[in-house]
Parts: sequence; structure tokens; C-alpha cells
Amino acid sequence: MRAQQKQVAVSCLSCVLAFVSISKNVGAQQAQRSETDIEILSKQAQEAMATKDWAAAEKSLEKLGQLAPNVSEVQANLGVAYYSQNRVSEAAKAFDRALQLNPKMSKAETMLGLCYAELGRNRQAIPILASAFRRRPADSQMGRLIGLDLQRAYAGSEQYDKAIAVADELLKRYPNDAEILFQSSRLHADRAYELMNHLMRVSSDSVWVHYAKADVQASLQHHDLAITEYRKVLEMEPRMPGIHFRIGRAILQSSKEATAADAALHEFELELAIAPENSDAEYEIGEIFRQKGQLDVAMGHFSKAVNYQPNFAQARIGLASTLMSTGQMREALAQLLEAVRIEPQNEVAHFRLASVYKSLGDTVNHQKEMAFFQKLHSAESSGELSLPGVSVTQQTIDP
Repeated sequence: MRAQQKQVAVSCLSCVLAFVSISKNVGAQQAQRSETDIEILSKQAQEAMATKDWAAAEKSLEKLGQLAPNVSEVQANLGVAYYSQNRVSEAAKAFDRALQLNPKMSKAETMLGLCYAELGRNRQAIPILASAFRRRPADSQMGRLIGLDLQRAYAGSEQYDKAIAVADELLKRYPNDAEILFQSSRLHADRAYELMNHLMRVSSDSVWVHYAKADVQASLQHHDLAITEYRKVLEMEPRMPGIHFRIGRAILQSSKEATAADAALHEFELELAIAPENSDAEYEIGEIFRQKGQLDVAMGHFSKAVNYQPNFAQARIGLASTLMSTGQMREALAQLLEAVRIEPQNEVAHFRLASVYKSLGDTVNHQKEMAFFQKLHSAESSGELSLPGVSVTQQTIDP
């Protein structure tokens, strides 16, 4: 666990595992001992923890623990000191001792659960952390830490359905948290990897193995290898939906030659023969004809793509571009307004929209859209990741 996470956990404990009663409790149990020594050790430990001098706090707390082994606060704070120095195993033992002395120390119990998760003792961690996660801790940072460790514990014990449920709940509670987004995506990726390995073991030459291999090669942009695997799928299942489309996409991505566009067009047409309402295939055909300058044909295919899938922003932008090329600005405006509603951060849609407003003589909206486009364009380098793999041809600013 990273230092920042440990600091979060420790800060959440500090207000609970206070020293107010330590010297009193120690003195009551060890009346024969000098109260001065006890008070000195308590003060030293408290000051050391306040300044996060965990090594010094540990020394003072260990001495206090020897003087009075039955004071739960001493053991809990000793757990904090160990935990803060990444001595998780010793921390777990200290928190366990504290709970044996006082089972009602709920935050010490939570810390014990975090220790168990970090030590890979998932069966022991899960009941503690699951209960704490359901209670929704008042401290949001502690809540996210509990959730992340609970997710890890479930995944470590191969309870993937529960791990995914926790990940989904974390995303609801912290939708813009970078670490939660990363850990959730990694969980799904790890699970996919495990399932793919299992698929390879149980059915090494099935159509689904070739499909999986093809998608992997496509994601790595090894387009020739991807096409080979997709062809094997078609040999086994000639009418498998989506395969001709993927071959067409791989062809387009592997070459910019005119012959590549014709070969891809053939694959997209074969796809429509199998799946007549495949909006992606209709869109790709429309884009090929738009690039060829056959605008009427392109418009027909773009229109079908939008009809089959009304929230297909790329198809609406492609249709709008075609309409603009034929002087139908009002019709293009309607398509672009829908496109920016669907994808508010799509810079191409805003650029096209600015151009339409300019053509219509709407200076105010033209300037507004150009300003927004420039803002999006300047932030492009820190925007969304461009992940390789099967998608559709993206509309660009250039015609």
C-alpha cells in the first residue's frame, strides 16, 4: 500500500485512538509503578505521533505496552505506528491485541481488515471490510481505501462477481477518482485475461479462440495477423455476424491505398448480407463513398446508420459533412446539434457546427462554437486515450 494511503488511514484513526485515558488506565493497573514514568512515556508517544515520528512513537508505545499490556489504546496506537512504517504483520498483531481487550474499537477493527488485505489474508479481510464498506464511513478517503482493499481481497480470492460489484459501487461514489478508475479497469482486464486463458485451455481450436486471437492482434495493430484469424473464424462459421466488418476495418487500418478501400468496401457489403442493420458497416460504406466524392450514395448509407442507431455521433457528423458538401446547411445543422448533444466534447462536431453557422450568417454562434472548438483542440494532448482495436473510422477536421 502506498504511503499516501497509509497516511489517510492513520489520520482517520488519530481522533479515535487518543491518549486521553492512557495514563489513567495504566496508572490504575500498575499502581506500584511510578506514575511519572507512565506520564512521560505517554507524552513522548503522543508528541511523536503528532509529528509522525513513527520510530520514536513505536519505542514509547512498546515500553507502555510492557508496563500495561491490558490497555487497548496502547496496543491500537502501537498498531498505527507499525502500520505507518510498513510493518503490516506486526501492526495486525497489535490491532488484534487491542480488539481482544476492547472489541468495540471499530476503527481498530477496520485497520485490522486493511492489514489482512495487504497481507493477502483475504478470507479474514473480507468480512471486516465488507461490513465497514456497507456502513459508508463518514471520512470519504477512508471509505475509498476500504473499498479498494475489499475489491482487491475479493479478486484475490477469485470472487470476481463481488469484486466487480465493489468496483461499480466505488465508481458511483467516486466517479472521477483516478485510482478507482484505474483499479476498476485493471480488474476487468485481469478478469478478461483469466477467462481467455481458461478458454484456451478448454477449447484450444474453437471458433471463439480464433475470434479472441484476432481481436488481440487487431488491438496490437497487427492487422495482417488479425485478418488471418478472422478468416479462420469464417471458415468455421461463415455467417458469424461482425467478422466481415472487422476484416474491413483491419484492411482500412493497414493501408491508405485506393485498392484497400475497395477491398474493405467488399467486406462491409458482405457484412450487410449477414446483418442487414449493422449501423457500423453502413457508416463505413458511407464514409468510403464520401471520400470518393459519390455524395448521394454516401448520404444514403449515413442515413441508414443514423436510423439504425440514433446516438451514433460519428454517423451524424459524416452525414452532416455530406449535407454541407451539397449545400444543405439547415439539414446539416440539425445533424450536428444532435452530434454535440450525444458527444459534447467532440471537437470535429463543434468545428463543423461553427462552419455551418458561418455559412448561415449566424456570427454569434459561429464565434461561440469556434471558441469552444479551440478550447477542446488545445486540450487534446491531455484528453481521452486513443485505444487501438475495432471501432469505426473517425471523422476529422479536414474534409
